[in-house]
Amino acid sequence: MPPLAAQSSSAGLLLVVTALLTDCLNLASANKAHDVYRISPSAVHSRRGWYNRRNLPFISSSTASSLVGWEELVLNTRGGSTVEEETTASEVGEGTSDDIVPSDESVEETEESQPRNLTFTATSPDDGSAEDPDGIPARWFDMKKGDREEANEAFETHLAWREEFNVDTMLERPHPKFDVCKQMAPHYFAGRDPHNNIIFVQRPAHVDFELMRMNNATIEDLLLHYVYVIQYCWNIMEPAPDAVMTNVLDMRGSSFRQMSNSEYIEFGKRFVSMMSANYPGRSYKTLIINAPTWINVLYKIFKPMLRESTRQKIIILKAGEEQDTALKFYLGDALPDDLLSAGDSKKDKKDMGTRYYVPVEEEEQCTPGPNSEVEFEMREFCKQQLALYNETMIEVNTI
Repeated sequence: MPPLAAQSSSAGLLLVVTALLTDCLNLASANKAHDVYRISPSAVHSRRGWYNRRNLPFISSSTASSLVGWEELVLNTRGGSTVEEETTASEVGEGTSDDIVPSDESVEETEESQPRNLTFTATSPDDGSAEDPDGIPARWFDMKKGDREEANEAFETHLAWREEFNVDTMLERPHPKFDVCKQMAPHYFAGRDPHNNIIFVQRPAHVDFELMRMNNATIEDLLLHYVYVIQYCWNIMEPAPDAVMTNVLDMRGSSFRQMSNSEYIEFGKRFVSMMSANYPGRSYKTLIINAPTWINVLYKIFKPMLRESTRQKIIILKAGEEQDTALKFYLGDALPDDLLSAGDSKKDKKDMGTRYYVPVEEEEQCTPGPNSEVEFEMREFCKQQLALYNETMIEVNTI
């Protein structure tokens, strides 16, 4: 990235908004392989849980029966392959009267399929890497406008990043700070748009560094959490290599004073480098809603840094009927009520140190928004992984 005076308000705003826009977009200026801003390696080595380097099998036959109803979420995905259980009584020896005899239904479920692992590599079938002489996926060529040398350099840097932070096996490992990170920076998958693209919503004005400190969390925790969420998105929710998403950036509550905060600037700078360098070509549309007047001014500043194809994907909207109409058009039935202009009520006035939302525990309670069915499934996935490691979700401390 070009050098920026991070201490100035305008530079801080530019970094933050740029970071948010490049969640799945790509800044030309952030594409230099040697400019990638890395997370401190000590964050991976020094923490328990999902940051450690244990690489245990996702599931064994002895624990499979406890995951009734869960198998469907990881079957038929690129890394979550399945194995058939063909063990017979003759293979394991004669049983005794004390043995627990499974029902025909449970045997049928076990024999049908079981998850085996959740290791996802940088390449996948049909992403173009198999046909390329250097094994480079097509999205990396698109990012570099067909320049093979630059595409190869960027992809090699991406592979080194994946190895440094064990990204391939991230979904196998427990993530006890899942709820904490969801509260630190509210974001959620609302569902799918009319084109069946995943909808990802972020509310940057609610990034809460006070809550972060109250829960002994760090910016590194939050950045790695985002990697966890994106890995889940592109490997379990939507593993197709050409899949894209509709991004919604709800700017309600944003202010110059907030965005000149040094922690906010640091997070924005590291976020933009990480996302733009490692997840190119994943945007269908980016809707910036409830945009304050200064957003248009900032957009004009960094618009030249964006490729033309990227600029065509960005839509900036101000609160009102026109915005609501656009949201209904682009998001369809997955439109959360709290994104409508009528949702700008006291319930959206979040105090620092309080929870943005409380996750539901039953699927029947799901509604479009932070507690969508997609979010419920992802949290259940996380809870199941924690159970396999005999760990539990860390409760969010708001006191």
